[in-house]
Amino acid sequence: MLLLLITFIAGILTVLAPCVLPLLPVIVGGSLTSDDNDKKRPYIIAGSLMASIIVFTLVLKVSTALINLPPSVLTDFSGGLVIALGLASLFPSQWEELLGRLGWQAAAQRFLGSSQNNASEYVGPVLIGVALGPVFSTCSPTYAFILASVLPRSFGSGFIYLISYCIGIGVSLLAAVILGKRIIKKANWVIDTHGPFRRICGGIFVLIGIVIITGRLLPAEIWVANHLPFSETRLEQRLLNSQVTNKRITSTETSTQDSSLFNVPGKILAPELTGLTSWENSQPLKLADLKGKVVLVDFWTYSCVNCLRAIPYVEKWYETYKDKGFVVIGVHTPEFAFEHLPDNVASAVKAHRLTYPIAQDNDYGTWNAFGNNSWPADYLIDREGNVRDVHLGEGDYDKSERSIQALLGTKTPLKTPAAAVPFNRNQTPETYLGSERAANFVGSPGLADGSATYQPATKLEVNNWTLGGNWQQAAQNITSGESTSTLTFHTRAKDVYVVASSPNNQPQSVGVQLAGGQNSYGKDVSNGQMTVAESRLYHVVYGKAFSESTVTLTVPSGVSLYAFTFGG
Repeated sequence: MLLLLITFIAGILTVLAPCVLPLLPVIVGGSLTSDDNDKKRPYIIAGSLMASIIVFTLVLKVSTALINLPPSVLTDFSGGLVIALGLASLFPSQWEELLGRLGWQAAAQRFLGSSQNNASEYVGPVLIGVALGPVFSTCSPTYAFILASVLPRSFGSGFIYLISYCIGIGVSLLAAVILGKRIIKKANWVIDTHGPFRRICGGIFVLIGIVIITGRLLPAEIWVANHLPFSETRLEQRLLNSQVTNKRITSTETSTQDSSLFNVPGKILAPELTGLTSWENSQPLKLADLKGKVVLVDFWTYSCVNCLRAIPYVEKWYETYKDKGFVVIGVHTPEFAFEHLPDNVASAVKAHRLTYPIAQDNDYGTWNAFGNNSWPADYLIDREGNVRDVHLGEGDYDKSERSIQALLGTKTPLKTPAAAVPFNRNQTPETYLGSERAANFVGSPGLADGSATYQPATKLEVNNWTLGGNWQQAAQNITSGESTSTLTFHTRAKDVYVVASSPNNQPQSVGVQLAGGQNSYGKDVSNGQMTVAESRLYHVVYGKAFSESTVTLTVPSGVSLYAFTFGG
């Protein structure tokens, strides 16, 4: 329910985004006519815009998933339509003549039930809404979250959130248009379709359309957002992070929210550990035997970059408070097949020098018992066995340690002060390569299970990736079929990571080339070569600053790639 409210608020805030504000005068102008009693146009623009965003989103998901249509085709169409509307304002007489020849005037009359003269007045507002749907969509991190994270997992939930987002946009746009009309409706020079104001608006539309087609809209928005003292999208990202990236539930909230967290409505007692195997640093433990101690259950998996950034803090808490009645249980719940292997987990535990008890949850028994849905996730349990604090995602380490101290009855200087989560709202989202969750691929042929020889795309928009050479695709990964196979990714981030593996952990060298940005090689790359052996997360790019760059991997035969993750 909270995420539903956030999506609605995000829609409202989108109208204040740097890439939308320049459009408002044009939209307001498009809602004005010489007929002071005509109140339909603002609603037509808002309704068309909402419908356009929904249709654009669904077409984008279907086209990229089924017919391998590059997302740029849809944005190019939007930009072309915006340019056409601009030209219509610049040359109104020619526009009216074209409407008559194409029969759009009569079609609008039938659709809107208007008089013949008024029908043509509504074609423009409809086209404005249709054209600007993709533009509005690019201005919100919440929209990006719905598109990349929610829709692939649950179409029903994602569609509901999308509707909520669109309603927020529609409400705020309608309010802006109606207010704007009241302010300037007496200005005849604004209403005049052949006047200089409309022609200026037409010129602005043409420029915006060119910016959309050339792909410069998002970079311009990023520059503005990063140089303004306040940005509505920063507020939106804080709201989104509070629900998705960085969620905390305290003991006062648990009694009303625990049914969604633990699947045990009406109780706050922590569920028992279930199905854990292959214990490291300890004999098998049960929560029932730990009454009288404060317990932190930490869900993680060793190829998750968010988890790897969080576990040093967990280790520090364990070292600091273990003699005061504090126990940490690391529940390793795998995401990829290779993370089920006990030897791989044991190697990761040793590599990261973790000393607290860790067990494998390969069948998701404890994960499901807690109703968990995030990596990493921390559930803090008091001496009586009740869950008192829940934190999903990275960050808030100082608050977590304060909660531990409160339950232990001790107060000392913090060992883990507040730390910023390395996340930027504009960064490339986590991208999976296997057929189960692959997204943002462009190239020929389209992705499908089995072996194929790919022709890489000649142009990559930001967040898109492409393949060259022979690849074998499976549900969770893609595997190179020849020594010259390539993967190229146009990223926007500070750091780039890839989850990779080699057959039988035999070392193989992957070539790494970087283009653009101010980035350099990550810690796992030396002289343009990355040695892939054990199955794990590899640091490909170290960013000196947040920027765009194009990363090309030349992958030898047999090496598998699973997912890319990013840091701000």
